[in-house]
Amino acid sequence: MKMSFPGLQGVIFQGGLVKYLVLIFSFLVIGCANLKIIGESDQNTEVYVGIKNGNIIYQGEITETSNNVIFSLFNDAELKPSRLVITSNGGEIGAGMDLGRWVKDNKLDVEVKGACASSCANYVFPAANTKYLRKDSILIWHGGAWQSNWRITEDNRESFNTYITLMRKMETHFYADIGVDNLLTTYGQSKVSFWDYIQNFFGIGTVGYDYSLADLQKFGVANIELLDEEWDWRKYRPDRANLVKRIKVDDDYKFGLNRFEIN
Repeated sequence: MKMSFPGLQGVIFQGGLVKYLVLIFSFLVIGCANLKIIGESDQNTEVYVGIKNGNIIYQGEITETSNNVIFSLFNDAELKPSRLVITSNGGEIGAGMDLGRWVKDNKLDVEVKGACASSCANYVFPAANTKYLRKDSILIWHGGAWQSNWRITEDNRESFNTYITLMRKMETHFYADIGVDNLLTTYGQSKVSFWDYIQNFFGIGTVGYDYSLADLQKFGVANIELLDEEWDWRKYRPDRANLVKRIKVDDDYKFGLNRFEIN
C-alpha cells in the first residue's frame, strides 16, 4: 500500500504536526479512496504525468509528487495547455483537492480517459471549466472527508480526528468555491442497502457509485460535454458494470452550499 504526502502545508496550517499527521494517515485514506477499478489495459500499468500533443496528461494515483511535476511543467510551458486528460483511481484527499483547486484556478477543462475514481471524481472532475466524457469514461464516487464510516483503531483515533478535521474544513471551502453541493461525495452512501454493506465488508460487490448526468447537474456539476455524443460506459465496459451502483437523486433533493461545515 503506497503512502502519499499531500501538498497541504501553507494551505491552512503550517508546522510539522500537520505534515506528520498527513504522513501517518494518508495510507489509511488511500486504502479507502484508491479503488482498483482501472485495469492494466486502462493504464498500461504505468504512472505518467506530462504534456503531450498540447494536453496535460495525468495517469495514475494522485499524489503531491505528480501534482508538483504537472504544476512545474505548466508554469514553464510557453504555450499553456487548456485541457487535463486524466486516468486515475484516486489518491489522498488533500492531494486531490490541491489538484482540483489548481484546475479551477487555471480554468482548465478536464477529459476523463478510462476512469476517474474517488479523489479524482470528488475534486478534479467537478473543478473543471468544461468536463469531457467519452462513451466509456467511468466516474466513481464512494465517500469523502465528511463520511462517517472510517475504520480507525482507538490508538489512532485522536490523531486521526485532527487530520480529518483539517480535511473537512478544506473540503467545505473547496466545494463552496467551485459551486458544488458537498453532499456529492456522500449522498450515495445513504442509498446503499444493508446487503451492499455486507458484500463490501467481505470485499465483494460494488466498490462505489455513480450518478446520471441529470443528477450530477443537480449537485452543481455542470458543463459536461460528451465527446462521442453518448455516455453509456456500462455498455462498453461490461466487465466493470457490476462494480459501480447507479444512485438516483431523490425528487425532493434541494441544492445547497456549505451543507457540511465546521464552525
